[in-house]
Amino acid sequence: MNKNIFFKVINSDKLYIKLSLFLFVLYIFSIFLNLNYVPLILEEPRRILVALEMLFHNNYMVTTIFNETWYDHPPLWNIVLATSAKIFGSESEFAFRFPCALSLLLTGILIFFTGKKYVSIKFGILSAFFYLISADLYFFYSTIAEIDIFFSLLILLSILSIFYFFEKENMYLLFLSTYFFGTLAFFTKGVVALVFVGITLLTYFIYKRKFIKLFSFAHILSFCLSIGAIVTYFYYYSLQEDVYTYILDMWSLTQNKTSASGNNPFIGLIKHLFTFPLNLVGNLFPATLLLLFIFNKKAIAKIKNHKYIYFLVLAFFFNFIIYWISAGARMRYTYMFYPMVISVLVYIFTFHFSKKSTLLTIYYTILKVIMIIICVAIFVLPFISYVKVNPNITSLSITFGLLLITCLLFSLKTTNPWNKNLFIISFFIVTRLAYSSIVFPIKAIKSSSGLYKKQAKEIALITKQNPIYLLSQESIKEHKKIPFDFYKTAAYLEMQGTRIDKIKSIDKKGYYILRTIDLEKNLLPIYTFTIKKEELNLIKLE
Repeated sequence: MNKNIFFKVINSDKLYIKLSLFLFVLYIFSIFLNLNYVPLILEEPRRILVALEMLFHNNYMVTTIFNETWYDHPPLWNIVLATSAKIFGSESEFAFRFPCALSLLLTGILIFFTGKKYVSIKFGILSAFFYLISADLYFFYSTIAEIDIFFSLLILLSILSIFYFFEKENMYLLFLSTYFFGTLAFFTKGVVALVFVGITLLTYFIYKRKFIKLFSFAHILSFCLSIGAIVTYFYYYSLQEDVYTYILDMWSLTQNKTSASGNNPFIGLIKHLFTFPLNLVGNLFPATLLLLFIFNKKAIAKIKNHKYIYFLVLAFFFNFIIYWISAGARMRYTYMFYPMVISVLVYIFTFHFSKKSTLLTIYYTILKVIMIIICVAIFVLPFISYVKVNPNITSLSITFGLLLITCLLFSLKTTNPWNKNLFIISFFIVTRLAYSSIVFPIKAIKSSSGLYKKQAKEIALITKQNPIYLLSQESIKEHKKIPFDFYKTAAYLEMQGTRIDKIKSIDKKGYYILRTIDLEKNLLPIYTFTIKKEELNLIKLE
């Protein structure tokens, strides 16, 4: 009898909403857990330097590194990072990684509400969760202080505004909201933002046979307000710095991200055309498996017959193709497409819930095998020497292993397809919790980037937050020319409140950092350290 009650409960339609709310809370905990553990990687140090120097100089318009103008992306993302540092304090990596994780969460919420409005609440929940647990975002890019998820959120808001207000037949709000979010996206990553806006507007209005509306006063007004905001920014920028160089460098940065590199650009383009869509599909996992259900005539017909879903297809295809033919494009530039693709896949997937399907059997079997492998792997971890640096590895392995087995068993015993997929999603949320609890502390110890954090602490003990002058003749105009990679250590110094200014000569009292080859005989180092085979020295001029 108890067994019957159990099966009745886990297959109940009422459980779907309650389980969704529980998983949402668990998800929030998972994306913020231990974000401060892993040392800074990739472009994090550079972005953090820019954000902190905004606070040091109280200038949120001109971006700098070591008090030298840094001609790069517009400043909005750096302002977001600086604001987070003011709220949480700049000493921890968490403050700078919080906005990226929050952007992922907000994108998921946006997917839920649009899916709920135009399809159903169940669809909204499932499509949102499949996006939120997509492997590339959930397990990596949402854990670092990168720009792309935030930028993608703004682009998605701009694109969805087109459909939302078109359905309401309100052209003023359509164009105003689309250009509002597009302009914010421009202030995040530059001119590419307006390309998204232009392509989507042109595509959808041609499809709806409303092309003439693009010449309406509402569109012209919105476009002019957007351009006016951008021109105003550049005007005030020109009062402080060389705006011509800034615009040229911004444009160059955009071109470099789309053009092929290497000795044979043509071969690079051919390779890109083949691998880029495959990488996109792989990064969507576990939603990748939903492709099983898309390749049939009935699926295509269902997509065409639903206004919202077909809009997503149009917006995706005509925007994605630009990146597909741009050999220099990186997968992280396409994060705004993930919600579109996943929503379409989930929409077709749910049509198979009402019938027995061989494709469903294949889908669940593949997931079952993957989940079993993960369960086995987590119990094996304590026997791997590399992992033993985590002192809690045995207890964490047992705890999360049992939780994963529980999620697996619930997914196997549930016949209600909506609930079944939520239990599958719960498995991946627990996997992320395990990842954050086990892997992040290991990275804190093993990561090669930990060296820079250690160097910064040792330097800070000597300088006691007094300013440091970086002696260098090198320009920081290009990424590769940031003086001898010192910026990786400098980010941690500035996080602790130490200001660093780049200078070309030793002409005042204070602390200096310089290369050994620049060290004069009468200057004795008080601390010596190495970054990528370059020996650097800290000296004090009395």
